[in-house]
Amino acid sequence: MLVSAVIADGPPRRLLEAIADRRAELVLPSDVLAELRRVLVEKLKLAPDDVDRAADLVVQLASTVAETPSLVPARSGDPDDDRIIAAALAAGAEVLVSGDRRHVLPLRSVGPMRILRPQDVLAALA
Repeated sequence: MLVSAVIADGPPRRLLEAIADRRAELVLPSDVLAELRRVLVEKLKLAPDDVDRAADLVVQLASTVAETPSLVPARSGDPDDDRIIAAALAAGAEVLVSGDRRHVLPLRSVGPMRILRPQDVLAALA
């Protein structure tokens, strides 16, 4: 979701704007921040200064940067996604926002945490 928010206009960016306007809070798993940097550099070939600015902005918007717990249960079929889910749960996130239709969205919820698309969160905030 964050990669889309950084590089394109659409629901992910509007959700990031809602967070900047304090209509929602961002609990940022540190793994997500690392993945954001990796994708922007390796896949999208953005300049290091642009990557730093994007990552700094996301960190500034976050109310919490959550570390991944040492025990990460398999939930989604993707170990990287499982780490993000575990960090969000450990930080007490109410909602995990994702665009991952293959591994994350089909779960719909994990414990008390709901899993929603960016557009669903925007609709709830409206």
